[in-house]
Amino acid sequence: MITAYTTRQTIDVTSLYGGFLDREDDRSGTVVMHHGMVKRPGKQIADFSSVELIECAPDVDEKLVQLAHAAVQRYKLNQVLLVHRLGCLGARDTVLVAIVSGTTRDRCFSGCQFLVDEIKKEALITLIEHGAEK
Repeated sequence: MITAYTTRQTIDVTSLYGGFLDREDDRSGTVVMHHGMVKRPGKQIADFSSVELIECAPDVDEKLVQLAHAAVQRYKLNQVLLVHRLGCLGARDTVLVAIVSGTTRDRCFSGCQFLVDEIKKEALITLIEHGAEK
């Protein structure tokens, strides 16, 4: 099963993980999760007030689905969940959740890393740091 989308809503990591586990079956021996958050210092503005995540293409959700399909094929995963945040966020807010399951941990770790790396490489979403208002 593949679920992949962007959202402007706060990401509830606990609910996503619980729902992911509810959809699991006995084919999976491993579940791996990446929980990406906004961190300080920023790359352009060390003490930013907020960051803004903006789509770089009109079909980002479809591209996330395509990446998930590629990971399933390449790493023989059972399930993939990708949720990427858009809009204005603060430090420590969740940006990306990637959860994968499969028969072996090596496939799951590699599949999860592939997804995170490809999302960055594809430059589907750009991050803009905003300085403090004066």
